[in-house]
Amino acid sequence: MKKLIDIRPITRKDVPQCVELGYEQFSASRFNYLTYDREKIRSQFLHAVDHPRVRAFVVDRDGELVGIVAVSLEQYEYNYDTFAMDHFYYIKPAHRKGLLALKLFRVAEQWAKENRALEIQFNFAFNDEGQRIANFMDRIGYVKYNEHYKKLLVE
Repeated sequence: MKKLIDIRPITRKDVPQCVELGYEQFSASRFNYLTYDREKIRSQFLHAVDHPRVRAFVVDRDGELVGIVAVSLEQYEYNYDTFAMDHFYYIKPAHRKGLLALKLFRVAEQWAKENRALEIQFNFAFNDEGQRIANFMDRIGYVKYNEHYKKLLVE
């Protein structure tokens, strides 16, 4: 029997699984040299449960969370207009086939539109699949808009 997939807003009950999804992403990321503070991550996901300017959506597959996106509304530095930006986006590798990624983007976009954001921004710095992600983003209507640089200041 095929399992049902539901994309829905995060609930308090989802937070422990979301913390674990966060750890999966973190462990495979370029940031895995840092400390993963589960309590801080737990607090951030709880914040997304009922905050009017922050929202997380989970991909629920019969009670197992297999993906999540967390976005917030921010103001531009130049005026009071609003844009949405992601803070977290992850789908477990076994579930990255088909239209699930696109559906998760569309849910975040719809929330941003409903909250009068002028645009939505996603930043992908978590893996070395840059060209594959660039191709996907181009197909769904996103354009590259920035370059980031970093310098490690501690040894």
